[in-house]
Amino acid sequence: MKLLGFGTAVLFVARVSGTIIDLKTSSASAQAILQSTNFELSLEEEQPDLRSRAVYLRMQERRYWSSKREDLVSEKNGFAFAKTDIDWLYVTTPQKHASGRVLGGDSSVNGLVWVRGPKAEYDAIGSLGNPGWNWDAFYAAMRKAESLNIPSPELTREFGFQVQPQSLGSTGPVDVSFPDFLPIGHQKLVEASIELGHTFNKDPYSGNNTGVFYSLSSETTQGVRDSSETGYLDPVMARKNLVVLSNALATRLNITNAKGGQVTTSGVQVRFPDGSIQFAKVESLGGEVILSGGVIRTPQLLELSGIGDPRVLSPQGIDVKIDLPGVGANFEDHTIVTLVYQLKEPFLSFDALGYNETLKAEQQELFKSGKGWLTFAQGVVNMEPAHVILTPAEQEEARQRLQVKPPTISEDEFSVIKDQIFSGVPMVEYILFNSFQNGFFASGNLKEANRSYVSMAVTHVHPLSRGGVHINTSSIDDHPNIDPNFIESEFDRWFLAKAAAYGRKFFETDAMREIFEPQETFPGTNITTQAQWEQFVMDSVNPGYHPVGTASLLPRAKNGVVDSKLKVYGTTNLRVADVSVMPLLISAHTQPAAYAIGEMAASIIKGSHP
Repeated sequence: MKLLGFGTAVLFVARVSGTIIDLKTSSASAQAILQSTNFELSLEEEQPDLRSRAVYLRMQERRYWSSKREDLVSEKNGFAFAKTDIDWLYVTTPQKHASGRVLGGDSSVNGLVWVRGPKAEYDAIGSLGNPGWNWDAFYAAMRKAESLNIPSPELTREFGFQVQPQSLGSTGPVDVSFPDFLPIGHQKLVEASIELGHTFNKDPYSGNNTGVFYSLSSETTQGVRDSSETGYLDPVMARKNLVVLSNALATRLNITNAKGGQVTTSGVQVRFPDGSIQFAKVESLGGEVILSGGVIRTPQLLELSGIGDPRVLSPQGIDVKIDLPGVGANFEDHTIVTLVYQLKEPFLSFDALGYNETLKAEQQELFKSGKGWLTFAQGVVNMEPAHVILTPAEQEEARQRLQVKPPTISEDEFSVIKDQIFSGVPMVEYILFNSFQNGFFASGNLKEANRSYVSMAVTHVHPLSRGGVHINTSSIDDHPNIDPNFIESEFDRWFLAKAAAYGRKFFETDAMREIFEPQETFPGTNITTQAQWEQFVMDSVNPGYHPVGTASLLPRAKNGVVDSKLKVYGTTNLRVADVSVMPLLISAHTQPAAYAIGEMAASIIKGSHP
């Protein structure tokens, strides 16, 4: 059987040629499928193949390819890819508050953070009517994807890194490691958290992520990013049953009627750089198309192909092949605000690389041997439940505020999240950015020259607000409307304001006072009341870049798009394999979950074709 993948979206098409890559899920699925000689797979991506040329974006990370390939120099920090030729430049619809871009990163441009949520969150996905989708399944799949590099005794002594090897995989394609360097602010965050009475979590990877802990990143021990491309795709590039095409774009799925009222995907229309459009046909009986375009492109391609809500499709002149209102709905993302503090002299953050050329040259030289500042991605995460940051009176107020369901969330999901709020599941994440960040793309006019800053990202990990992603034309070239509907829920605004106010407590500890100036740089000490904090949230909220939900894994009657086998309702041979199928967010960065979905999708597909 031949499988083919088509660009932007990831399609693996049986007995055809195809597209790739939502770099995590599709590559993970691809390698697992390729292990069987019964399949042939073509992978194709609309964006350029980064291996074929050098991309220079402030030298922080270097991959060395074979002698036939140029060195690739890429940015450690995923935000450095913003507004480059590999950024889709998606923009949201206008919001009632300041809003940023929804970039939807993948494993080649993301922040590299490798963490898990608690058991209850994965089990909640199964409880919504999805048999087999639970903690046990996700945990096994995440472990299959990862390969832990245990920190050296030297790093353990210097920074205190702790990990329980039995809780992580050791033979997977993706390296996960601690950095060679941990900024002073991150070291003090651990001390400050303990000073505030928070739990120090020695084992956050086995189903309990509450408290402060040392976090792993998807990088090698040399500080080089490991992605689904390097981990999954490159090792099988020489296989005869794999063809990889780049710079090709899947524009539409061809849908034909089948018996029993269902439809079959007969192939995929693909456009090449010269403008020509070719048709990749599913030739074999039982052949499949697997769509892995991510939270933005997956619903877009489904809708352009006639699968979705008639109220969206009909105005664009698109024939409705399957009436499936859940397509593009249930968009959910973490929401973030930041607090900024100035370091006392002589302490330095990454800001110093912008004004100290000697330091910059020194760190670039160290990085050549996998040492120094530029190996750092993240290293410390603090996940806290509501009862830690809310007083008893505020907890009761939360209960009262949750008496009324926000309009855009389903009853089932609302019930799940309410239970999580009051059962100790983490609701807020505190992490540090080792630089000035009062918005991911601007430093504002508050930054003093030749001084270093650290920013705290305060993240609401279980918001109630839901948005959507829908086409507004019949062309693949027109970006869909992306309406995240951030903080539509009054509870979301209230809670994120409380979480941000609590964030100040970290900087009031003895540990933090040792290295930070007492005056808060942003938003400033003039913000004191709940109303002011809520206005700050409205003015400053950012996306977490962990969106999910636009092709939700739910029963069809509950606005689902795919069933527990990832098959799109009403189709005979179309599946989705990316984080758009997740109906609920988790209190974790979603990268490991994306890999897990790829692994589980591969098992499902192989099991369907014995």
